[in-house]
Amino acid sequence: MLATLAAGGLAFFAASRTWADTRLSSDGLPSATVGVTGSDAEPLVSALALVVVTAALAVLASGRRMRRVVGALTMLVSVLAIVVAPRPGSSSIDRAVSAAAEKSPAFTGPESIGDISSSPWYFVAVLAFVIAFLLGAATIRWAAAWPGMSSRYDAPAARAASSEPVSDSDMWKAMDEGQDPTQ
Repeated sequence: MLATLAAGGLAFFAASRTWADTRLSSDGLPSATVGVTGSDAEPLVSALALVVVTAALAVLASGRRMRRVVGALTMLVSVLAIVVAPRPGSSSIDRAVSAAAEKSPAFTGPESIGDISSSPWYFVAVLAFVIAFLLGAATIRWAAAWPGMSSRYDAPAARAASSEPVSDSDMWKAMDEGQDPTQ
């Protein structure tokens, strides 16, 4: 689960990095560089990365059957993120860069926008989602063999109450084990 947590974190980090940038230049004005992150171009990418992080944490607190559901959800979210992530040179990246350039003080018109260059952060994000997909499949495959949380974390009503008299030392032992000796 740590690997799934790391994959989701890496995807989120990559989505917050600059995926494309351009240089704005005009006569009489200083030039400026305008960049667009993956989250700027498609906010759903960073949101899906957070879902992968949350799924990794959910596996720790869920039972054996629910882990398989969480693994399938991780796989589905990873595929969706790969599909919606804007590829370098795509029209969605170009539109995002153009929109960011129009907000810049150095923008004087469409002719001031230079060539758009891409960075490798798109590929890092996609790789992180591919890893998350594979880890979701591993969760489905091996979830039944993983140990679950102990009954110590169950609600008090879910545990059976004992009706036998309890000594003071037994009460202290029960509190050390996380049980409520008064019930």
